[in-house]
Amino acid sequence: MTALAFTAPVQNEPAFTPPANGSPSWLARQLPSGWLIAALLSWLGLDQLLLWRFLDIMPVWVYPLGALLIGGLCVATVRAMPDRQGPTLATLIACLSVALILLMLGGEGRFFYANIDWQVRFAVLRDMGLHPWPFVYGDQVVPTVLRAPIGMFLVPALAAKAGGDRAGDLALLIQNSLMLAAMLGLGSTLFDTRRARLIALLVFLAFSGLDALGRMLFRDGLSDHLENWAYLQYSSTITLAFWVPNHALSGWIGALGYLLWRRGRLPLAAYLSLLPLTALWSPLGLMGAMPFAALAAIRTLRLRALMPAAILYPALATLLAVPGLAYMSAAPADVGVKIMALAPLQWGLFELLEVLVYALPLAWLGRSTPFGLDTLLVATAWLLLIPFVQIGWSTDFMMRGSISALAILAVMLVDAFGRGGMIRHWLIAMLLIGSITGLAEIRRALAYPAAPRVRCSFSGAWDQSFGSFPKGSYLAPLPAMPAWVRPANPARIPSIDPARCWDGAWHHPDKPDAPISDRQDRVE
Repeated sequence: MTALAFTAPVQNEPAFTPPANGSPSWLARQLPSGWLIAALLSWLGLDQLLLWRFLDIMPVWVYPLGALLIGGLCVATVRAMPDRQGPTLATLIACLSVALILLMLGGEGRFFYANIDWQVRFAVLRDMGLHPWPFVYGDQVVPTVLRAPIGMFLVPALAAKAGGDRAGDLALLIQNSLMLAAMLGLGSTLFDTRRARLIALLVFLAFSGLDALGRMLFRDGLSDHLENWAYLQYSSTITLAFWVPNHALSGWIGALGYLLWRRGRLPLAAYLSLLPLTALWSPLGLMGAMPFAALAAIRTLRLRALMPAAILYPALATLLAVPGLAYMSAAPADVGVKIMALAPLQWGLFELLEVLVYALPLAWLGRSTPFGLDTLLVATAWLLLIPFVQIGWSTDFMMRGSISALAILAVMLVDAFGRGGMIRHWLIAMLLIGSITGLAEIRRALAYPAAPRVRCSFSGAWDQSFGSFPKGSYLAPLPAMPAWVRPANPARIPSIDPARCWDGAWHHPDKPDAPISDRQDRVE
């Protein structure tokens, strides 16, 4: 498989200079970027194999072939980037510390308050860890399959099977922290100095639209959760990490791959190979990354630089992901696409305070941005258009399909900060106002009790806070599954839930005066 080499333009990078008094400290040693990309590929590939086992749809002999394919992609990536220096070990340790703190504050591991979406996520993890694979819910005449982007839960569910619920919670935290740390470490290589890397980290963490300003101007002032001020939403970095880490990591991988490719630090084949494997974590995050993949392909074709590997290796990665794509596309009527009608003033004010306050100053800088004016134009056009598209019953496509574009916009700000002048002062002011959104999320994480253990099934937990909404985004009737990814002999699991799904109250950020408590009127 590695006969065809990945290719990418190589940029000269300064060689590491050891201290004058001897060999470099182990903390100063650099880890090749190819290893980190291969680690992401291998983990995302492992999730594909675990999905096969979760559904029990493949014969035993297929698994070694899948593992061989994943290994080949990883070896090809490392061999294509042998001299490409990555972050130092000290940088990676710092990135891991940031990732751990961020995700713990978001409720992972149940050390701090978790937003109400985690009621359902903890229940999904509980079901996957408790019940034998494959299983279906047998509450109705027609059994239903857990059909959702469950990539984030597969490895933690195995940990829960082996060590109980607490082991599953910790495995989820560790898995997501390692992935985010690898991505932050790779992202640090986009910048040449320690100062620029620190600024980039701070900008990325603080990045958000001007939700606080929108709340103060058009609603009743600041609230516990700021972002839905226009009844439309683009999420801040911290909101994404706290509420939807599976969608966030998928979208951020798409953004990171594009930015590394654009700077000549990642082969096109490796970048495109990552994308289909992220669908099992978030198909909406993958959709949001596709405009940038298309831009990369167009630029490569215009330069007549397309190599066979850039077609072959993404095709092989897609082959791995095909069962997962078929699994998630079951019962499509529940997740259909429609065009939304928005009031022009509502849309215009939303885009002005969320996107244009950053995009217009960046456009003023023109082609001098290292990531290209075309990148800014694609990101801005995408963010202007996607509020008009709805997939399923909610506005999740707008919120999750925007992740890659927002991350790219945030990274493009870093270069603008080094230019000086009025544009720099304007962007700093906008970012400071935007950072109020993330600070509000952190305040809530520290103000309310840690997330309790969820003892209910998926359906029981869903009915606590989302009972008025359909479950089609998580469940599909067994007969609606494509035959070749339909579990043949699943265990039929009744959802017999305790009267109390968890101990104590669970604060609802959109209803601060009415915290969700242990309702007992649900199981009548």
